[in-house]
Amino acid sequence: MPGNLKNTKPNRYIKSDLKSHKIIWEAEHPCRWPYMKILREFSTLKEFYPDIDPYVEAYKMRDNMWAIFEESMDGVGDVWMYLIDGPEKAMLIDTGFGVGDLKGLVEKLVGKKELIVANTHHHFDHAYGNSQFGKVYCHEAEVPQMLKTVDPHIWDYLYDHETRKGIYTDFDVDDIVPFEPVEVIGVKANHIFDLGDGYEVELIPLVGHTAGMSGYLDKHNHVLIAGDITGVGKPKPGDTHPENCTVEALHDCFEAIWKRHDEFDGVFPGHGALDQTNVMIKYHLDATERILKDPESYDEIGEIIRPSGPVKVCKKYVQQGTAIRYDLNSVYKKDAVKD
Repeated sequence: MPGNLKNTKPNRYIKSDLKSHKIIWEAEHPCRWPYMKILREFSTLKEFYPDIDPYVEAYKMRDNMWAIFEESMDGVGDVWMYLIDGPEKAMLIDTGFGVGDLKGLVEKLVGKKELIVANTHHHFDHAYGNSQFGKVYCHEAEVPQMLKTVDPHIWDYLYDHETRKGIYTDFDVDDIVPFEPVEVIGVKANHIFDLGDGYEVELIPLVGHTAGMSGYLDKHNHVLIAGDITGVGKPKPGDTHPENCTVEALHDCFEAIWKRHDEFDGVFPGHGALDQTNVMIKYHLDATERILKDPESYDEIGEIIRPSGPVKVCKKYVQQGTAIRYDLNSVYKKDAVKD
């Protein structure tokens, strides 16, 4: 079971018509809750098609871009996916947990045009729906871990196999997408995806959370789809670039994209509040600079349980945001070692 979870009812309620219902609730981010409550209960941007996919809500954030919300299936955090409708091709960024007919929803929103599917990173809440799509793209440093998700047993941890009941979230096990092999294509940093008629989306390295974590810069809408940038993970066996899983590597990526801040005016993360201003990146850059200057000057410290044992996790607050999570052994590139 993931760390920092409590089997309790929430102290703040958001009305939901989704087919999923949480059993275990993750540690709450109070600054996120008011945003999510107002958005999900009152926004006129919401499109919900329960006859196609009752597990997600779509929000039309731009004329040709939707943010797709899925409730957490494993108690770690509700997640956003993104769909861009280009002139000739559409692009889906992340595929969620793989429960429900996401492919059917995409066709409802953009029709049956050619679809490019890309992942920010390999984690369960961002890539376990890949089986519906056959071929996915990611940063080349993410390929070793992405290949491990091409496995019919990736969903086993979500439910009790005797009762067929969800462990973390109540859902219909029969709604897990059928497993199909997936072709994983790694591309280099700053790779350009062409959606037709000069519509470009650029892969932006934002490593740290994983060795190949990436954002995607929609150059038409001037938005950065940022993925997970609030935590630095541990390198895993098979990672070709363990030094990417450090605060220093994340800092370098923030520094590089901040130099291009005039190219985007909206930031759409993998979790939490949407359509944040580009200064969000500067605030995260500032936080990583403070960590590098003095890693032990954290704002909070806690503990999570990993297969290798308990690990202390530090948090450095981000202005107008949550925090960057890290452990003291994953700060500098020179100290990076494989787990």
